[in-house]
Amino acid sequence: MSEQKRSHGFRLGKRKKDEQNYPRISLKSIFYVLRIYRKAVGPKHIFFVFYRIYNSVISTITAVLSGAAVTSIVGAILTHDFTPFIIIALILLGVEILNVVLRALNNYLSLTTTQDVIIYVGEQIAIKYIQIPLKIRESREFADKFNRVQDFAGSLQFVSESIVGVVSSVISLISVIIATLAISPWITLIMFVAAIPASVLNLRLAAIQRRNWREFTRDRRVAWAIEQKITNSNNALEIEMNGLSNHLVHKMIKARRRSQEQDIVYHRRFLLPGFGADMLESLASFGVLIFVAIQIILENLEIGQFLTIRTLITQLNSNISGLFHSISNVSSYLVNSTDYMEYMETPNRPNGDIKIASTPKIEFKNVSFTYPNASAKALDDINFTLNPGDSLAIVGENGAGKTTLIKLLIGAYEPSDGVILVNDEPLSRIDRESYLKQLGALFQDYARYEFATLGENVWFGDVTKQYSAKEVNQALKEADLDTLAKSYEKGLDQIMSKDFDNKNATDLSGGQWQRLSIARAFFRSPNVLLLDEPTAAIDAEAEYRIFQNILARQKGKSTIIISHRFSTVRKAKEIIVLDKGQIIEAGTHEELIAAKGHYREMFELQAEGYN
Repeated sequence: MSEQKRSHGFRLGKRKKDEQNYPRISLKSIFYVLRIYRKAVGPKHIFFVFYRIYNSVISTITAVLSGAAVTSIVGAILTHDFTPFIIIALILLGVEILNVVLRALNNYLSLTTTQDVIIYVGEQIAIKYIQIPLKIRESREFADKFNRVQDFAGSLQFVSESIVGVVSSVISLISVIIATLAISPWITLIMFVAAIPASVLNLRLAAIQRRNWREFTRDRRVAWAIEQKITNSNNALEIEMNGLSNHLVHKMIKARRRSQEQDIVYHRRFLLPGFGADMLESLASFGVLIFVAIQIILENLEIGQFLTIRTLITQLNSNISGLFHSISNVSSYLVNSTDYMEYMETPNRPNGDIKIASTPKIEFKNVSFTYPNASAKALDDINFTLNPGDSLAIVGENGAGKTTLIKLLIGAYEPSDGVILVNDEPLSRIDRESYLKQLGALFQDYARYEFATLGENVWFGDVTKQYSAKEVNQALKEADLDTLAKSYEKGLDQIMSKDFDNKNATDLSGGQWQRLSIARAFFRSPNVLLLDEPTAAIDAEAEYRIFQNILARQKGKSTIIISHRFSTVRKAKEIIVLDKGQIIEAGTHEELIAAKGHYREMFELQAEGYN
């Protein structure tokens, strides 16, 4: 076998391996999809099923009636008896009127069906996503699967229609076969056999293309990510300054074309066999029509049956092709439904039944943690206690494990070893909603709700509270952002991005967005405040004022501070120093300075930087 063929994945071993890993279609997945579709569109699905089945048989009935009408016309010319023709014409008229009524009703009911399906499935995906543990969501395999799950949301209507299409195609095929058998069994056999090769080849090609589509999931994600990066105005300046525009566009196109190039290889492989199968079908149809014409000339068949046979041949070819096409579509779309089922069956984040109603005591006891597929521990044997009202600062170099510790504390991850206690109970036994209600956090990667108003950006700190302009303004003031609302004509009702209000909105600086996230935390007024580099984009003077407000608000409450700025952490009741996931020093600022260890070294290096 040539090197070129091996590069395109035609090796038998690789193909067998791919097929073993490829999701299998089952009746369970078919009924699962239909159940989702029924829930999404409601009672309308009954009409849609009826309409498809009706269309599958009415075309055959119309073909037979049309042939009978031609025969009755010839008979009327000879006998002058128009009664048979009038009866058939009235039946055809009734069928046409019914077709118009049903078609109009179908068009009307279909107006919102697509949106019904997309909205319903989108809601289910979003609700499930926030219930899945973070450690699963951050995995590469989950990212690929989630991409296919999102594709499923847009294809559910089509897969449901394709499933019904398979049923209606079978019914239609049976009706055509019965009609042609009544005229000639040989015609039925010849046309049926001649139509199969092209359909089978198309089905096989579609199956290979589906595997190819799945294989390049990551390339599609890369292309999408690049497109989002290029079209995001926040990245425009850096991309232009670095001369990245053309490079990123080329990289995006290259990622998209890898799948396309593979598809072209497969199409070439099936080109000649497909041509032969189509030629066989065309020659068979032509031969059958010649045979019917001869039989009419010999008076073995009625003249109208030529029209009937011609229509039935077209329908037979169309139905066989449609059947295989529907099967192919079902197989294609149901692959994503398998991912969707697995996604919806992903275990939810564990939740306990012990509710927390006040500032909790939080204790790490011999806690270690290793990220999935990592060899080194991110945290190793961590021990500390945060009593209600305490302030704890965590310092260390980048990658020391500071943010990982916060993720464990809020329950985003579970320890690999050791236990996290909340009020002397394991965190796994604590009701998560009530626990998170006590917490508030400011992360390095703070959220920017550009689509929302200024007031909403603050109120999003705790939407369970009644929106209060007074409280929002107070939070903005304490975050040193009290003049922002006054700069807008709409005040707190101003949308925060030009992407959603290009007339009135202005682009906030990184520091302003960070202060807005701090205002959000102030509005939440949590019993335990987690600060992960909360003022990294803010100047020192503003930082001082903000931290004075934070300390004032947190009196009697707990605070955990992660910061590289020692002016921020030195006021904490206790400071722990992390290095490579381990606590190497702990104490007050004064104690750690006196110990002349790693903390003092970092403190003096930073002090030199300000001189």
